[in-house]
Amino acid sequence: MGAMSRTKGKAGEREIANLLADLTGCDVRRRVRQHDGDSDLEGLPGWCVEVKRHARATRACIADWWDQAIAQAERHGGTPLLLFRQDRDAWRAVWPLSVSLTAPSAEIWRGYPWTVEGSPEAWAAVFRETITSHPKESNP
Repeated sequence: MGAMSRTKGKAGEREIANLLADLTGCDVRRRVRQHDGDSDLEGLPGWCVEVKRHARATRACIADWWDQAIAQAERHGGTPLLLFRQDRDAWRAVWPLSVSLTAPSAEIWRGYPWTVEGSPEAWAAVFRETITSHPKESNP
């Protein structure tokens, strides 16, 4: 990865961290010392966040990024969240459909077809509802 790509990625992580902090009231920050498989952001209890900032975000790219977010969440025990933005476009969020279901026995479907894609504002509404209705489950 070139220096320009790394710089673009870091700037994207800071940008979305600030937005999520505003939307959730949490102290969301870019993880400065990232090791392979670490969440890109910290401060969102119960969530493992993968951030991507690319020129183009095809469905195939998003599905690959989602697989990366799942692997990271499985390693660290959280719910995967993918945030991405392509050039000259708005941020988008992808999270498991099961988070939005009210049935207590709903399992987390891991495949990309079992996700919800929306705005960061829509995800933040789900986050706030999850924290309110399941505070112990959302705080590892």
